[in-house]
Amino acid sequence: MTGTFNLSGAAVAGGVFGCDFQIEKTVLGFENDASWTNQHGKVQDLPPFNVGVTSGTREKWIDMFRGRVGYALDQFLIYGTAGIAFAGTEVTVSNQVAQVTSSQTRTGLAAGLGGEWAAYVDTWGAVTLKLEYVHVDFGSKRYVDPPISGAVTRDVRLTDDIVRAGVNVRFNWDRPVVTKYSGCAGSALPLALAVVQRHDGALAAHRR
Repeated sequence: MTGTFNLSGAAVAGGVFGCDFQIEKTVLGFENDASWTNQHGKVQDLPPFNVGVTSGTREKWIDMFRGRVGYALDQFLIYGTAGIAFAGTEVTVSNQVAQVTSSQTRTGLAAGLGGEWAAYVDTWGAVTLKLEYVHVDFGSKRYVDPPISGAVTRDVRLTDDIVRAGVNVRFNWDRPVVTKYSGCAGSALPLALAVVQRHDGALAAHRR
């Protein structure tokens, strides 16, 4: 029905909370981050379907719960991360006289890697700077089902590729003399910012 197209929009802003436990140089932990976004894009349907119809996709928010495993090198942490993701999405099908919007909450799998550096360390914890890449695959989901006002039911495949930087404030469970990544951390708006490219997969029509 349509070809593959990218979603564009402003940078993502959100917050994160998580906890880590360090055993020698190995760091195990989890984190939950929620972000607002307004990524969107649209494209015309292709023949043999009505080329006067436009199909648009919008992602409004994304929430991820991920585990992570890392290796600590003094004040620097290298880690891999994986978990589950949720996103609020809309697909709008329109022509010159009518418009139909179908909303879905998408569920997918997230995986990535990153690095974190302790910029300031004290007995109570640390302030760290983080840079990470996360790929999220939401698979395919059906929209406009059943068809409404002549709009054809369609499957939309959605993936996200996210590169983001953040600032975390960490609080130690104990009071170490050296840098440790044990403890809980969080950051709030507007500290967690992302540069995001949304990739919207091809749409497949289903006639009734």
